[in-house]
Amino acid sequence: MKNNLKVLTYTALMTAFVFLTTSIIKIPIPFTNGYIHAGDTTIFLSGILLGPFYGAIAAGVGSALADFLGGYAHWILPTLIIKSAMGFIIGYFSSDFRNQKHVLWGTIGIWIASVLGFIYTIRQTSIDAIVSQVEEASTVEVALKLIGSLNWQLLSVAIGLPLLSLILFKLKDKYGVSFNQLVGMIVAGIWMVLGYYVAAGIIYGNFMVPIFSIPWNIVQFGVGAILAFLIHSGLEKAHISYATIHSKF
Repeated sequence: MKNNLKVLTYTALMTAFVFLTTSIIKIPIPFTNGYIHAGDTTIFLSGILLGPFYGAIAAGVGSALADFLGGYAHWILPTLIIKSAMGFIIGYFSSDFRNQKHVLWGTIGIWIASVLGFIYTIRQTSIDAIVSQVEEASTVEVALKLIGSLNWQLLSVAIGLPLLSLILFKLKDKYGVSFNQLVGMIVAGIWMVLGYYVAAGIIYGNFMVPIFSIPWNIVQFGVGAILAFLIHSGLEKAHISYATIHSKF
């Protein structure tokens, strides 16, 4: 009973932290009327500290509540689904009982293939279609500049994610992060980026426009992972971990 109360208390705390870090600092994203935030940091930590089930609750409820109170009511259901799954993924893959090397490289391969698919989609879309569908592309000249910028951004994140993974891999021991926890962050982050792309395409009835928001979501996920590393190191020193939270004593 005492153990359950402790886990529920930490779940409530992490839910509040997810809500606060998602709500306090918002940077609007062009094209989809969404925003990027620091909530992914606490989602990563929720999964690592609480495990898949309670991590999913903290991630999903905290994020959906931020959308509800922040004026993004149309995003509540997609956010609840995407962020809950994100918390579950990081919690599931953080287990020390699984070898995740094949998962890591497979996920990065899927990511690179997805980015190349996005670039192909943009190049196959006519300028007139982009001008008519993308509010910020008011003229052909502006649309061409946006497409050129987006292509470079997508190529940068396609290359940048493996580089970020390598950097975090080199730093993981210094900050007390296991290889499996790192894999969980990367898999959960890519799920989030692709999940929001599909959700935005369904909500706005257009699967081309949400491509413009992908580089921003990758930045959010990458910064979130780096901050999670730093905070995790402090939590380790304070003896706050999955083992201590779920222990019976």
